[in-house]
Amino acid sequence: MTDSVGAIVLAGGRGSRLGGADKSGITIAGRPMLETVVGAVAAVAGPVVTVGPGGDTREEPAFSGPVAGIAAGLAALADRVDLVVVVACDLPDLDAETLRRLVAALGRPPADSTGRTATDSTGRPAAALAVDTGGRDQYLLAAWHRRALAARLEALGRSGGLAGRPVRALYDDEVVTRVTVGAPARDVDTWAEVAASGPIALAHVRAVLRAGLTPLPTTARPPLEAAGAVLAAPLVAADPMPREPVSAMDGYALACEGPWRLTGRARRAGDDSPAGLVAGTAAPIATGALVPAGSDRVLRHELVEVTRDGSGPAVVTALPRAAGQNDLRPAGEDWAAGHELADAGATLDPALTSAALSAGLTSVTVRGPVRAVVVTTGDEILPAHTPSPLPPGRIRDTVGPLLVEVLGRAGLACSGPPGHCPDTAEAMDAVLTGRAGSATSDADVVVLVGATGRGVADHLRPALDRAGATIVLDGVRVRPGGSQLVAALPDGRVLLGLPGNPLAAVSAAATTGRALVDALTGRSRPEVLVPVPGLDRAAAPGRTRILPARPDGAGGWSLSARVRTAHLADLAGAPALAVVPEGAASGDLVEIIDWI
Repeated sequence: MTDSVGAIVLAGGRGSRLGGADKSGITIAGRPMLETVVGAVAAVAGPVVTVGPGGDTREEPAFSGPVAGIAAGLAALADRVDLVVVVACDLPDLDAETLRRLVAALGRPPADSTGRTATDSTGRPAAALAVDTGGRDQYLLAAWHRRALAARLEALGRSGGLAGRPVRALYDDEVVTRVTVGAPARDVDTWAEVAASGPIALAHVRAVLRAGLTPLPTTARPPLEAAGAVLAAPLVAADPMPREPVSAMDGYALACEGPWRLTGRARRAGDDSPAGLVAGTAAPIATGALVPAGSDRVLRHELVEVTRDGSGPAVVTALPRAAGQNDLRPAGEDWAAGHELADAGATLDPALTSAALSAGLTSVTVRGPVRAVVVTTGDEILPAHTPSPLPPGRIRDTVGPLLVEVLGRAGLACSGPPGHCPDTAEAMDAVLTGRAGSATSDADVVVLVGATGRGVADHLRPALDRAGATIVLDGVRVRPGGSQLVAALPDGRVLLGLPGNPLAAVSAAATTGRALVDALTGRSRPEVLVPVPGLDRAAAPGRTRILPARPDGAGGWSLSARVRTAHLADLAGAPALAVVPEGAASGDLVEIIDWI
């Protein structure tokens, strides 16, 4: 079959429903979708042409639509084949057998919309079009006779051009046979569909949460009360900085050219009494003091010489090294009123909070801080301070108290010590519905430790169903920490379910916890990327790894290649976690997260 069949794989769309993400690189079931599709078509077709950025060819102009992309792919195939398979890159379940069925259907007379047999002048269909499980035509999963496809593209080009044409226009007026292929025709257009495909790549978590969760409402609050929140609107200065001309150093305010007679009284910070200088005079001045009217220069003490001759006023003379120096800060030197100090998405950290106060702002528009409460689960868990010997089968809570700090580092403000949920359906229902106390009902995020599995004692998923929650994320392809869950509760709260093993819980809190704050607040957070040696030994096939990272004393980082998840001893002395993607090679850039 491959000798007479070619393939066009379209991988150049804007991905607008995915926030502009490159569909072809999105990982489903551990493989980029483009890799899955190309693998399927390569088993059926000889020449395979990929159309899109980084592909074999590109539609002109770029992003001019799938019809233009198909034309570019067909031109690259030329007349080397008789049949052409046309597929999109967003079909994660596509297999070779489905494509063989479509190609085989080109040899059968097609049926029209009423089910009657319909033929063209050759007695064969021009195209075989896939139909999904919902009965919908999948216009970008089809097989064509090459000559029929070329003729159709030529006709569309003559009647208005190919750019911007809907792909269904290819099939108008054509004799088409439809083949119900079911699941292999499923396409992935949204982050919700990505998440529904099973455990997702860690790299996709932030986008999935942004798409699936509703941001917190905006509030206007005094800067000091909003510390740790995220700006929902730009931070715009109300006052210039400084508001009036002031001295930057202890020294002398000077008027016009010198030498200057020291006739003015000393000016101190906070002194707003009227004062002025005339040409050729000077006055002592302190750092931060308003400069006297008439001053056009301030020189610090070490740049002048003060002499006194008899009973007259002292004389201030600039030293040669004072040439070009001026310690007078004009009004608005740092910023003018109306200047944007920070864009929406910036965290109101201590420095930005101080800047807001300097700019005269009495309120800022923010989302957050995100309020969270930690709840541990498991009847085997005892309080952290329980003395030995412990009853058989029981363990101390060695992660709950620490998670308060880890989540705080991620941007979640935890209230009080962790609570505990017994292993009963009733107790889990109380946590999810807010009946377990004000700590859980008042929080924006309930962080549940454990119960994310599917064991006999894991009551979380049935409780989410009973509560009417929407699961946004269920599993991440990462180790440790893959068994995690995020759900939107009906009352607007969010559940973050963490694995029960301590290292897995910390890893998920440090990564997904950050992404959750980003989604709820609109926070902008650039990654900290550093080169790390030895990644080829640390990387794992099919999933991302999270490993303790320690400074190596030479400006770099070293990783622990093997860690245990049942305790945090392997994190001791490691101020950061390294996010090592699948297939990472030595020296690649990896994200470093300050976990505590």
